[in-house]
Formats: sequence, C-alpha cells, structure tokens
Amino acid sequence: MKKAVIGFIIGAALMLFAVKYFPEHITHRDINNQMINAALWMRTSAEYRALCYQAYNTALERLKAAAKDFKSGDKPIAVILDCDETVLDNTAYDSSFIDTDKDNSDSALFYEYQMAGNAKAMPGAEEFLKAVDALSVDIFYVTNRQERFKEATLQNLKALDFPQIDNAHVVMKTDTSSKDPRFNTISEIYNVVVYLGDSMHDFKLGIYGKNMTDRNTITDKNRTLFGVKYIVLPNPMYGSWRGAYADGYRNMSLDDRHKADMKALNHMP
Repeated sequence: MKKAVIGFIIGAALMLFAVKYFPEHITHRDINNQMINAALWMRTSAEYRALCYQAYNTALERLKAAAKDFKSGDKPIAVILDCDETVLDNTAYDSSFIDTDKDNSDSALFYEYQMAGNAKAMPGAEEFLKAVDALSVDIFYVTNRQERFKEATLQNLKALDFPQIDNAHVVMKTDTSSKDPRFNTISEIYNVVVYLGDSMHDFKLGIYGKNMTDRNTITDKNRTLFGVKYIVLPNPMYGSWRGAYADGYRNMSLDDRHKADMKALNHMP
C-alpha cells in the first residue's frame, strides 16, 4: 500500500512538472521567455559591452590603415554597416515582450516602435563613428528597415549625434531583403574596407536565402575575412540564423517552430 501511495505521489508530481515545464501547446509567452538570457546578457553584461568595443576597435584600425595608404586617384574609402544591433540598440523593445503574451512579430507594434525613433546607441558606437568620420571615410548605413521608416530612422540617428546622416548615406531596404545589390552599387564607386553587422546578411558573401548548412559552409570558406573585412557584432536575441534550419519556418505554427528548434538543437554536433 505504501509503495502504491508513494508511486501515486511521484507520478502526480511528474505530471505537474510536465504540465508546468513542457506545455502541450507553445504560446507567445513561451516563445518570448526564451529570450530572457540573451536579453539579460545584452542589457547587463560587461562581456557584451567589451565585444562591441572590440568590434569597433578592430574596424577602426583597419580604416586607419587604409586612410594612411590612400593615394590620389584611389577610390574613396568607405565603411558599410548595418543599423539595428550594429550601432542602434533595440534591446529595450525586444525585452518588452518577455513574460507577456504579446506577439513579437506583430507588425503594428514594430511600426509604432520604429516610428517613435527612440533606439539608443550601442556601447562605443558614437565614438567609433565620429572617429571614422574624422578620417574622411564615407559611412554607409545599409539597413533592412523599410523606406516608410526612413525619416524616423534619420531623426533617430541624428538625435544620437551620429555623423553623415543624410539620404545618400542611409540606405533603406529596396525590393529585396538581400543587401548584395546595395553593396554592389556602393562598391562600384567606393573602396569598402570594412563591413560591420550582427547578421551574416550584412556581409558581401552571397549568403542571403541559404539554409543552415550552406550558411555555415560559406562562413567557414571565408574564415580569414572575419576580423579583417567583416566585423560581427553579437546578437543572440534574433536574426537571420533563426529558422535557417527549417524550410518555411516563419509560416509555421508556434508548436511546429518549437519542434524545428529542438530538432536543430538535438542534431547539431
């Protein structure tokens, strides 16, 4: 009898544990709460700040060397960088979904946020950009924000006292999310010494639209260019990496996304 009672208690406890920690259906709150460690790290850790400084310092040294070697008749020197999570800090917005039932893909919420233009500068971004500007290097902010957000984005960048904020140097999304056509247009005129970004789409690697395996293969083949021509800023909260391991990820139900996440995690070496 005692064994039966103990067995019942253990079984009930396990059922409660499963209900609490392994819900039958994934909710927006479940998805949002997956970001908590990444959000805490980006918003509070010295390590995150150090990696930002490290990225900017590396890029600046490359640009200083190029400016020193510049000769009359050479293409003008330029740097291409992304905006969000490269010089603009949106972690307050992304973190606002944690422990809520809000849909973080809700376009109305994202529209309201971008139109407000309240993104902060990432640690060291202002100092880096001003140092680059002092070298007479052209700065191109190539973002996948939509054209309808251009004025709000310009005002946000200006409010942070970033240099070279005008229609020519702030390049918005065109008819494709691939940045390669915009990169090609700029590099026809300029010697682009360094690219900075938090996503592999921010680099001239032809990686747009590739799956996880191809993305990793392309990255491995170009390993010698990272820290030299391509400077990566850390962003574990969101990015083009999410869903690259499953076809049609963005159109899946939350349950199926979770299954795809777990399958990818469990099949990685």
